[in-house]
Amino acid sequence: MKKSIQFFIVSILLSSFAHAQIRDFVIEPPIKPNLYIYKTFGVFGGKEYSTNAVYLITKKGVVLFDVPWQKTQYQSLMDTIKKRHNLPVIAVFATHSHADRAGDLSFYNKKGIKTYATLKTNELLKKEGKATSSEIIKIGKPYRIGGEEFIVDFLGEGHTVDNVVVWFPKYNILDGGCLVKSNAAVDLGYTGEANVKQWPQTMAKLKTRYSQATLIIPGHDEWKGGGHVEHTLELLNKK
Repeated sequence: MKKSIQFFIVSILLSSFAHAQIRDFVIEPPIKPNLYIYKTFGVFGGKEYSTNAVYLITKKGVVLFDVPWQKTQYQSLMDTIKKRHNLPVIAVFATHSHADRAGDLSFYNKKGIKTYATLKTNELLKKEGKATSSEIIKIGKPYRIGGEEFIVDFLGEGHTVDNVVVWFPKYNILDGGCLVKSNAAVDLGYTGEANVKQWPQTMAKLKTRYSQATLIIPGHDEWKGGGHVEHTLELLNKK
């Protein structure tokens, strides 16, 4: 019994230590006057990874594209955005169902913030017993909010069956999410829910449809520079 109690205490301490080691979010300098990348961090397979997510400043408020990897950072990110831009977060768009993207949408739903996901993403979230979005993403439909515009597009399966990308036509920037690997990635990462066979075809479609993109943001790791799409295809060719 004594050993069990000691083991329990050690487990709690180790868990707390591991949690404490996860870094806070980082907001990068703006890539365009109203478009920002923010990075959050998480541990997978004993290794720390960074996640690239985006937020857009509009005259009506701030639109988040994906949520922080750590739920403990949801409120602090919103507080930081409010302090920095004097605007509230008014909407959240999830690019797929994983914890570093959709996370726990109930947090935002309870605050009356509109949350958006595709029917497929909601189906996956519901299957996992997680909160679904309050709104359904209309694929290919331009969203115009407070003088800004973006389009959420589904190009095919890849990292997941529900991965979408976000196009900002005003800036010629594509948020590729986890469909696109960083030029610094050494492998495809988590492929437990991937369609590796279809992924190259999806990437080919991305290259054609968004050939005018001046920046394509990968889902994880280094986002600067180019060649993210090409490197993703190289990694896929090795499978």
